[in-house]
Amino acid sequence: MSGLPSRIAVVSPSVLVSLAATPWLAAIVSARMAGEFIEQLGLASEEVFRGDRLPVLHFPDRLSDSFTDPAALDD
Repeated sequence: MSGLPSRIAVVSPSVLVSLAATPWLAAIVSARMAGEFIEQLGLASEEVFRGDRLPVLHFPDRLSDSFTDPAALDD
């Protein structure tokens, strides 16, 4: 050996922890945002199928005679 002190590149543990924590925090935030988006999408789809926004279908109170009279079906 030449007598020169060898330099070992040592990264401090706090830097390593912060580098390892960043993807985890990003994943947690992304999952939370995706959950909120899906919840809002579900609420919006409920609004589409609400009864007050559907068209009103008018049905006759009683069936017409052509449907109830078997003789009218022979024509």
